[in-house]
Amino acid sequence: MCLTIICLSDHFIVIELYIVNIPLNGGLTMKVSIDKTIRSMAIALDLAQISSNYNNFPGNDPIIENITNVNYSDHKFMHHSQRTTYIALEIANQINLDQKCKDRIYVSALLHDIGAANFLYDKSHSANLFIKEHCKIGAKITEHFPIFKDLSTIILYHHENFNGSGPMKLSENEIPIESQVIRISDLIEILYNENLSNFQQKDNIIKWVKNNCNKIFSETIVSAFLKSAMHDIFWLNLQNISFASFILDKMHPNLNMFMGIDEFEDISMIFANIIDNKSKFTATHSKGIASLAYRVSKHIGYPVEKCREMKIAGLLHDIGKLAIPLYILDKNDSLTDEEFNIIKSHAYYTKIILDRIEDIPNISEWASNHHEKLNGKGYPRGLKSDDLSEESRIMAVCDIYQALTEDRPYRKGLSSVKAFSIMDNMALENFICSNALNYLKESFFSEQSLPAQFRKRIFHLQHELSVHF
Repeated sequence: MCLTIICLSDHFIVIELYIVNIPLNGGLTMKVSIDKTIRSMAIALDLAQISSNYNNFPGNDPIIENITNVNYSDHKFMHHSQRTTYIALEIANQINLDQKCKDRIYVSALLHDIGAANFLYDKSHSANLFIKEHCKIGAKITEHFPIFKDLSTIILYHHENFNGSGPMKLSENEIPIESQVIRISDLIEILYNENLSNFQQKDNIIKWVKNNCNKIFSETIVSAFLKSAMHDIFWLNLQNISFASFILDKMHPNLNMFMGIDEFEDISMIFANIIDNKSKFTATHSKGIASLAYRVSKHIGYPVEKCREMKIAGLLHDIGKLAIPLYILDKNDSLTDEEFNIIKSHAYYTKIILDRIEDIPNISEWASNHHEKLNGKGYPRGLKSDDLSEESRIMAVCDIYQALTEDRPYRKGLSSVKAFSIMDNMALENFICSNALNYLKESFFSEQSLPAQFRKRIFHLQHELSVHF
């Protein structure tokens, strides 16, 4: 460690520089598989749709799409993204599309309903508006997706009909081929009934697709589907949904692409916004914890990349809440035992989703342990002090502080003074780590105690140091 003293007016500021083996790319070494990340996020989106009660619309009206007359209200959406992607890849192979096009279909099929993850929670819209708006929202969300720049356009038009009767009124070749493939794949997946045998429904689905040729689908798209549908293996793969991941592993394009920490943080921010927008009471929750975790990490002297990883863990710590019904999250009364057990499961789902990425074990651990307690009375794993890293302890403290100072359905947000008073008692009772709590307090004090002009100059100095070292 090297200590450098910098004189700012009458004040002496001590800046600690931790010297490590820094590679030529500026010290940031994170390498995350794009494929694993997108597959993981697709699981999160399916959980979001599963947890949403489609019948909670005005008058309990079902969501029935114009033209197709397909009822979205009755669908379970279990493995929806993966099964849609499987169908899309089968059709893409029959059309003999080039590899880049197949790559785009693969990614956009997995994420095609990313706009629904937010819009589902708005109960004030009609079926037609839902169809149109979730496409527009999905396009907006993916507009600045760090990889696959065409993703936004494909998602925007994935409900268009070949005859121009879709929500955006595009027709025929105006509709991107990727969107056309996802359109038929999405509808087939919705039509497929897991409670019926293939024998009972295969012919009906094939007949329905044929009847909508040159109406919803082009002849090319229909012909490609029929070529796949004539083989038993196509229907057996749809039926055996428990093997969905295995089936996709065997046939998906080999992206062999990796992200650095900047791109992964961008994707994490996209999903943090989806998570936080689920409930009006958590509009800034994940981003707030990310900011706190980053601030504390910098304060105690973690390396630059580790500070960024803590920030990302904060952004993603509640991704499992996508699996929790909104009526529980926004309940303004005491939760029943069953409801409390359901809401506790979100930390479990966070780990399931993030562990799927594999390249971020630390982030997954820190994020999913934010409800664990030193005395073993936390959840979901009941870990004790010896099992909890300093980073996990910091994440837990940041989560509690953020939750206490935010408005909730049953109370107004508390002041910092009141929040810290409550947390002091929690530390005394061995629920949370007193050292982690002190780090959080010190990070506030160290920033707020300096004059604004000095804080600004320190920020610029830190930026310069991170660039040069």
